[in-house]
Amino acid sequence: MMPSSINMVVLLGAIAVFTAGALLGFVCRSRQLKKSQKRILELETEMVTNHAEILRLHKLHSDQEEPLIETVPVISLHKSGSSVVRKHS
Repeated sequence: MMPSSINMVVLLGAIAVFTAGALLGFVCRSRQLKKSQKRILELETEMVTNHAEILRLHKLHSDQEEPLIETVPVISLHKSGSSVVRKHS
């Protein structure tokens, strides 16, 4: 009877070790996933913030350039209104 009880103890011990290892692995993996999801969320937030800043700077830059384009004076090449202008075709 001794050998069968030893086999039963070994079998139960193996099942207990397997179960403990599976639970430990599940806990570790779930922590890794939460950590990586948190990091992904942080990076996405940073990207959105950076893109918003870039768009704001582009708008600021384009707003500053518009008056410069509109204030460029146009100088006529002809001095008087009576001169004849020929168009080349």
